[in-house]
Amino acid sequence: MEKSDILSTDFYLKKLICVIKSEMNNCTKTIYVDGRHSHAYGYILSGSCSYNFNNEYEITVNTGDVLYLAQNAEYTMNVHTPNYRYIYCDFELNDNVVRKSNVYTPENTSDVENQFIKLIKTYNMFSMASFSRCISLIYHIHSMLLKTKETINLEKGTENKIVNARKYIDTHFSDNMLSISSLAEMAEISEVYFRKLFKLQYHMSPAQYLTSLRIKKAKQLLGYSFLALEECANQCGFSTVQYFCRVFKNSTGMTPTEYRNKK
Repeated sequence: MEKSDILSTDFYLKKLICVIKSEMNNCTKTIYVDGRHSHAYGYILSGSCSYNFNNEYEITVNTGDVLYLAQNAEYTMNVHTPNYRYIYCDFELNDNVVRKSNVYTPENTSDVENQFIKLIKTYNMFSMASFSRCISLIYHIHSMLLKTKETINLEKGTENKIVNARKYIDTHFSDNMLSISSLAEMAEISEVYFRKLFKLQYHMSPAQYLTSLRIKKAKQLLGYSFLALEECANQCGFSTVQYFCRVFKNSTGMTPTEYRNKK
């Protein structure tokens, strides 16, 4: 039977069982769980642990992750660090959907951590009002995870646009009118989001990538002593020779003339 992701199915709480803060200090060990009694969300405060589900698959959680453990799940915990600490809440859902345990990395870990801390403080107040607030907090945590999933899906959907933008930079970097805002406009996404996705995919900002191509080309052209600096700047996409010299020195530690003389 295929198991569903908890973020892809309806989420209706039937019962809150407990909220607990657990710590495994000064030890690394293996724990076997034979059929979990309920669903659970857990926030990892510190440390690392792997969960192996009957050798079908394995997930590893680290500080800042949210772990979802499905009801009836059988698994082996392998604690990797001597300070594995987490807050978790056990609950029942109002359906019989078979779900798959998973790990999620929230978009904003500090916000999610604050919600879990608030959850356990509220739970320990032991009142009818606190119980209702706990239910609300769990729904809020679930919605934060949904937002993270939606962002990831959106990023996957725009992957080709970022690849195409990078290819465009590769062939048009010598155009001194090329800008990050124009690239974002061609990709049909906001400039802020374009910068974020480009860095996520290529581990540098689009401006850094563009500059690296221009500096690489400039180094080649400076090898030709008959080319004036103005011509080198123009062929590499720099609008003025002054701007070219400033960017070149920031990137290499030498002025174009010093680099040429060294060569």
